[in-house]
Amino acid sequence: MKRGRGGFTIVELLMVMIVIGILAGMALLRYIDLRHRARTVTAASDLEAVRLAAYGAWYEHGVWPAEVGAGVVPPALTEYLPRNFSFARPEYTLDWENFLPAPGSPPGGGMLGVVVTASDPRLQAALAQTLGNKGPFVNVNGTLVFFIVGPDGRI
Repeated sequence: MKRGRGGFTIVELLMVMIVIGILAGMALLRYIDLRHRARTVTAASDLEAVRLAAYGAWYEHGVWPAEVGAGVVPPALTEYLPRNFSFARPEYTLDWENFLPAPGSPPGGGMLGVVVTASDPRLQAALAQTLGNKGPFVNVNGTLVFFIVGPDGRI
């Protein structure tokens, strides 16, 4: 009398489950990496949009926008930024900084920049790597400062 095989053994089922688990883990890590890169590129493009808006405001009005708090879009930049542009994102916050000398002071010595504060230090590091040589920036203690105008009035 021959016994017919009617199904899979426990070992075979466990092996299939292990292989599927490994593949799912690799796919999940790849998804997390791609999502992280997309956030980094979004932050870099936001910095570029703010830079272009600042230059647009300067060319139109002859003055740089005034400083405002973190997460707040400077009113002088709103017409030059894309519609519904926000300085407060779930992953990071932008802060417009205006370190220009007071009126009547000797020219030079002032700086303009955008401070990026991210809740995830890996996003901050990836942003610094993505910016590379696209613009001057400083990364200090997990805070990235992207300069628009330097102390010499250029950049």
